[in-house]
Amino acid sequence: MTDKDIITGNATRRPSVAVVMCTYNGERFLREQLDSILRQTYPISDIVIQDDRSTDSTVAILREYERVHPNVRVFVNGSNLGFNLNFKTACMRPTADLIAISDQDDVWLDDKIERQVKAIGDANICCSTYLRGTSMEGARKVGLEYSLPALLFTSSIAGHSMLLRRDFLQRDEVWMPHFFYDWSIAVNGYFYGSRTVRRIEEPLDWHRSHDGEAALKHSLAVLPAMKGRPTWQPYVKGLAAYRRLQLKPQWREFYSYVARCTEGVDTPHFRLAHRLATLMLRRDPLSLLRLMWLCMRHRRTVYRDKSRTGGLMGRVRGLFFPFIFAYRCPSFEL
Repeated sequence: MTDKDIITGNATRRPSVAVVMCTYNGERFLREQLDSILRQTYPISDIVIQDDRSTDSTVAILREYERVHPNVRVFVNGSNLGFNLNFKTACMRPTADLIAISDQDDVWLDDKIERQVKAIGDANICCSTYLRGTSMEGARKVGLEYSLPALLFTSSIAGHSMLLRRDFLQRDEVWMPHFFYDWSIAVNGYFYGSRTVRRIEEPLDWHRSHDGEAALKHSLAVLPAMKGRPTWQPYVKGLAAYRRLQLKPQWREFYSYVARCTEGVDTPHFRLAHRLATLMLRRDPLSLLRLMWLCMRHRRTVYRDKSRTGGLMGRVRGLFFPFIFAYRCPSFEL
């Protein structure tokens, strides 16, 4: 999709873009993020903000922006929905051609939306790399692997980096109820229409690190192993974590779904994703060894950081990647 390829009658128009933001006790950084959205060089037709029963001044700040800016619409939930369901219900509100998802505490570069509209083409999702850190000046670039096989192991596309086609996003099956919403969206981007996800390799937003992040708080609450950086632990404790996750109904639901959606699709990444998902559903030792071998062999495709796949240690990481993934995986704990 380009900025002139939506045909209405005999004329063309630029695709309309809506932004969806979900808030909860976000007063600390909210103004900075809203201002960065309002500064976008591409026109934003609709800014939908849905608050999940904040107890601080978040709603008052939102109402202030709503009074001043006619494209800002604020909704307050009748009860607390949690961040997953809050995003789903909020994303059903816009009628624009394209929808961008926004966190409440980031900062967007001024041309984020303009760059993504030009790049999305016929893809379901256009995402970008992003900056991550406590300050923009010292932030590091995050650009993890986002192929379909890699997405079986980690949600390496963050919701705040996404621009999405509305006809894709507002389908109920995109929102798998027991998984982080951005992981579910990213995986389903390969199962609809063009079966395509595109990424811009330059950072287009700063994802602020702080102790109040909703996803981080959830991960630390359900999985204490998320604290600190593991070294030897995944190699020693990862097998037990992997077997524990295999017993969860969410595990079987997710990998069964991927196996069904990839069956018979004759492209290398879909064939690999199908083999991986099928092996992850099996509990016998031989299937686990085959899975480990596949991960080692295709480590540059499945491993979340390609810079750590070289040499002997890269092969070891690839071989043990199912355990590394399982040791710090909160994705099946919702």
